[in-house]
Amino acid sequence: MRTIRCLLAAVLAAGIVTVVAAQQPGGFNRGGQDVNTLVFTNAALQEELKVTDAQKTKMKPVADKQAEIAKALRDAFGGGKFDKDKLTELNEKRTKVAEEAKKVADETLTDAQKKRLHQIAIQVMSFNVFNDPEAKGGKGGGGATDAQKSIMKEVGDALKLSDKQKSTVKGVVDDFNKERGDINKEAGITGGFGMKGGKAPDQEKVDAANKKIDKLRKDSWTKIEESLDGTQKTAWKGLVGDAFDTSKLNPPVVKKD
Repeated sequence: MRTIRCLLAAVLAAGIVTVVAAQQPGGFNRGGQDVNTLVFTNAALQEELKVTDAQKTKMKPVADKQAEIAKALRDAFGGGKFDKDKLTELNEKRTKVAEEAKKVADETLTDAQKKRLHQIAIQVMSFNVFNDPEAKGGKGGGGATDAQKSIMKEVGDALKLSDKQKSTVKGVVDDFNKERGDINKEAGITGGFGMKGGKAPDQEKVDAANKKIDKLRKDSWTKIEESLDGTQKTAWKGLVGDAFDTSKLNPPVVKKD
């Protein structure tokens, strides 16, 4: 059952539904979304980019296809059902729609909108932007998409971190991941689905944990930015632009009665 849920989550996370904070923690669970796909359906992202009604009209056919695939996934795998061939079929459709979305976005969005969208894509990756795009074995760039590896290289080329700075960043990120794990564990949040022993954690504890993690994340970014020199700080600002709260891109939580 866990394998089924993980496979389905992986497909959904690939960009079928509107998912994707300005500084998400390590791992590509949320940083794996493609904002070029998300811009077709997410109101917050469209508002940030000032997408016009005319542009939305041009983007609607792709948005409709995304919605169809998302519904097909829910119907096909709801209630613990699993069909490997169906999953493969839907994943192939998702890939084609994602390719179409990228083309339509490139043709529809202005240069300024594309620049902002790219800045948000970098923010979504959070600490992962400092990973080595050539790393193998599931570390660094090993589990990243080509687009994410491209961003890692872009950031690396722009900042040109020294070995000492790289060591500092790694230490900050390692500390963050450890403390985040401790906070989640204390709140009963374990595994990719936030479940402990098959039981959902208390929502108040989850909210409190998220607040602690948000503060921890901000403090970690402050430490990283303090390790940069003036030129690097300017380069970083150019890469990410103004902070965008991409938690607004997360899918709404459906509460059960």
